[in-house]
Amino acid sequence: MRVLFIGTGEIGVPVLRWLMGSREHELVGVVTQPDKPVGREQRIEAPPIKIDAAGSNLPILQPKRIKNAVEEIRALKPDVIVVMAYGQILPGTILEIPRVACLNLHASLLPRHRGAAPIQAAIVGGDRETGISVMYMDEGLDTGDVLLQKRIEIGPEETGGSVHDRLAEIAPAALNDALTQLESGTAARTPQDSSAATYATKLEREH
Repeated sequence: MRVLFIGTGEIGVPVLRWLMGSREHELVGVVTQPDKPVGREQRIEAPPIKIDAAGSNLPILQPKRIKNAVEEIRALKPDVIVVMAYGQILPGTILEIPRVACLNLHASLLPRHRGAAPIQAAIVGGDRETGISVMYMDEGLDTGDVLLQKRIEIGPEETGGSVHDRLAEIAPAALNDALTQLESGTAARTPQDSSAATYATKLEREH
């Protein structure tokens, strides 16, 4: 299938690399956030996803607001849009573009820890496990139906950083399974229990 990858954070790099090397699916482009000033010296830096895709011939889009890139994305004719740690909620005009599905890889066991900082929320909450949820995107905040989940245990000495890296490692396998199921017509669609939802707000300096 033709896949468009949308992401910004480093957790999505293994998924991007897997898609770039896939023989079964064609990566048709990448959407990421604009380059931004970082640190005390405010040096302009590219997002990790752009840095990793830079050596390829892929089109790389960096709209300030993704709603302004609808026509460019539509022109790529994706069968599936895959989103991981992008940093913006996709509007309906984007969600309706792919022929098959728009999927989000979220770093928690939804509906637990919807939102911007699910890994840290799992640590703070004392969770014994977490994982990658592959969900069908809608216009809500991580509210779409779940296709599948891959779980890992959280050890007593783990940090947000170690859990982040382990989730990044299992994300490509989760996506591979999801795409295989979509192609074969066996993909599940399990509604989330919103009454069990918790929210992981964006981390601020005081946290």
